[in-house]
Amino acid sequence: MRECLLLGLVVFSSACGLPAHVRPVPRGTLAVEASVGGPAALLGGVPVPLPFATVGASYGVADAVDVHAHAHLTPLLLDTAGLDLGATLLARPEQDWRPALSLTGRAYAFSDLSSGALFYGEASAAASYLLRERYLTYASTTALYDALAGEVIWAVGVGAQVPFQRFALQLEANWYWPTYDAAAAPVSWVSPGGQGAFGLVLGASYRFGGSGAFP
Repeated sequence: MRECLLLGLVVFSSACGLPAHVRPVPRGTLAVEASVGGPAALLGGVPVPLPFATVGASYGVADAVDVHAHAHLTPLLLDTAGLDLGATLLARPEQDWRPALSLTGRAYAFSDLSSGALFYGEASAAASYLLRERYLTYASTTALYDALAGEVIWAVGVGAQVPFQRFALQLEANWYWPTYDAAAAPVSWVSPGGQGAFGLVLGASYRFGGSGAFP
């Protein structure tokens, strides 16, 4: 059981290196996305975020809804293919002191293409403020159900997205699975209070069509 829980922490924390989908892209806009990062392990006493990498795209299908899909590259090193499909709803726009609230649902599939596939479901929420009409800051929470281990793996994070016309960079800091006892893990994690793992994710995106405006 511990091996299953550890796999869930390492591989599926914050969707294998995916940063939060903070707000949907505008209707008719296509965003090409890439990200890398994950929980930080202590290697020779130096904290190193594990390089879980993804590439994918999002498309705005309505004024407050987009759909997205990503390929997970790092599992290919273990002869495993990974894919996620999801959608994000802007449930509440930003207004005065109230942050915008976005809700995201994703489904994941991982397979070695010979012995079947494993499926996972994820739900997340992000509350965001646009500062100085440019800097999109946010806090997020994510819960992923691992049916194999019978566990809900969760994380909390904060981050910011900075646009440069149609291009944007995103940096996110996460605390993965804060209720997990890191002392039980065979890997030395950067663990606040000995619980879970701290990590970083870096994302980049470029928008085509539509207004192309961020956020």
